[in-house]
Amino acid sequence: MSQRPLRPDQHPRCPIAASLVDLVDFFREAMSYDEVDVQIETDQRRYTKHTSVQQALSSLLGIYMVTSGCPVMDRLRPMVRFHLPFATLEETAYRVISMYLVAQYFRRKRGLRPDWELKGLVPIYEAIQTVNKSFLQRFNDLKGKDANANALVILDAFAGFVTFSINTDLLDEVEGLFKPYLEE
Repeated sequence: MSQRPLRPDQHPRCPIAASLVDLVDFFREAMSYDEVDVQIETDQRRYTKHTSVQQALSSLLGIYMVTSGCPVMDRLRPMVRFHLPFATLEETAYRVISMYLVAQYFRRKRGLRPDWELKGLVPIYEAIQTVNKSFLQRFNDLKGKDANANALVILDAFAGFVTFSINTDLLDEVEGLFKPYLEE
């Protein structure tokens, strides 16, 4: 699975851009701080929250971007299946690291070399941040209000926090929760 951007000569339309056209247009005149009541229903549960447009839209933008067919974002596809609306930074970092470690389990199971030290996760998130920055520039170039751009800024902050968490060993803070697994 590639982490490289698609070549424009082979893919004249960016899959993320094509995926976001209607969503971005719908929220073009929304202010990021406008308050909304959001209800998300799945087969398993219902989530409700009174929040800002930027918070609600951020989660939705992330789903659209990850499921667009972009090879950079495709690494996060398992996160969509187990999406947690309105997640905190810490919850997202935990889910990302857990997802990555499950992927390493599957790699080992198929005879591939696993990355138990999480060294490959930082470059994945650096590439994601590059995509986010590109789209932030596109959103800033659009006429309209700020909800789209600020929703993406939130997503990018989450991506930056994941990288920061790995680089600063913030997992050490969580280690105590796993005490029953660490005893012989």
